[in-house]
Amino acid sequence: MMGMTFPADMGGDDRDYDKWLTTLTEASARLDVLQTAVTELCRLCASQDVHSDQVLDVLERHGAITKAARARFSPPYRYSASVGRRSKAE
Repeated sequence: MMGMTFPADMGGDDRDYDKWLTTLTEASARLDVLQTAVTELCRLCASQDVHSDQVLDVLERHGAITKAARARFSPPYRYSASVGRRSKAE
């Protein structure tokens, strides 16, 4: 939405309004997807010991990270909802 104008009088040119509406609609859909990912991660973390690769799976499945971004992470740690980073995976 940066750089878009939203004129007070929309009578002459509705293109800016259409761009703004499209951007808002896309952002809203993306927010719904990310909220679903966060909810799934919360359930996963609350229910069991969680491996970082499980977290990365959820984020990738919901499009929050790409395969390239995931490749930068090495998941050698196990996580626990109450403890946080606990120990290297064996």
